[in-house]
Amino acid sequence: MTTLNTRDGEGEERLEIQAPTIGDWFKNVRVWFSGAFDELYKSKTAMAGACMLLSLIIVLVFAPVISGYDPIKPDYNAFIQEPSAEHLFGTDRFGRDIFARVLWGGRRLVSIAFAAVFFGLILGIPAGFIAGYYGGYTDATIMRVVDGLLAFPGILLYLLLVTLAREWHLEGILNDLILIFALGFAFSPEAARLSRGAVLTEKHKEYVEASHTTGEADLYIAFRQIGPNCVSPLIVESTVRLGYAILIIAALSFLGLGTPPPTPDWGGDLSSARDYMETNPYVAIFPGLAICYTVLAFNLFGDGLRDILDPRVVER
Repeated sequence: MTTLNTRDGEGEERLEIQAPTIGDWFKNVRVWFSGAFDELYKSKTAMAGACMLLSLIIVLVFAPVISGYDPIKPDYNAFIQEPSAEHLFGTDRFGRDIFARVLWGGRRLVSIAFAAVFFGLILGIPAGFIAGYYGGYTDATIMRVVDGLLAFPGILLYLLLVTLAREWHLEGILNDLILIFALGFAFSPEAARLSRGAVLTEKHKEYVEASHTTGEADLYIAFRQIGPNCVSPLIVESTVRLGYAILIIAALSFLGLGTPPPTPDWGGDLSSARDYMETNPYVAIFPGLAICYTVLAFNLFGDGLRDILDPRVVER
């Protein structure tokens, strides 16, 4: 609690300003979630995206139970079989169950996308908070670096790092870490700019002035006081970025720069199915539909969140 005393001709007036605490923040989060659920019912876009994402997450989490087949082990007696009760999506050129490969490939791809976006937030948010809070020379220096990173084409960074991983014979988890680093690093400049803009909006409000009055440290104010009030634009952008990251990972795998086979991968499976698109199109249809469904789910949910969280949107 911060008390400010102001004097006029008749006496003293006491003005009390309460800086937010951890308890207040959790209370605000509960209120926000309660209101968000109400808004989800009002926003058809957000509701559709939320339902699609929920069903996707449930299917991917229970993939080991649902799939029923080893996604890697070939079956030499089941080459290129059409969808049936035994193989819901059919089999590929090695006799592997396509349904199992779609589920396991989705687990890996979505996990990489989440890790990459989280890594980008870790890199970008501190830079944006410091730039927005301190301003002046610090802001100019950090944002010029961010502008330089934004000017560098992201696709070149992906291709460069993935090619280096191939040259160094990095496979498995190491190859996935390279993808996470490349995608996260490319997202960090956007996260920095968003967080900076949010801090510039918040740093002149009363609760920040109260924190200055009590002598709290600058970094404490920036991350502890201002930070929780800047999450809305970051949540929206991160949700949309997840769909973009999935497209990039699938595209790199389609070009042969993703995880080497036989690891399940939607882009890699779609690429290997090109020779069978005319005779057995289902081999390519199901991995392609999986990519479209996942990206559409994240985009719809992200657009719906933007409508809910943007205070400038009056009519939804």
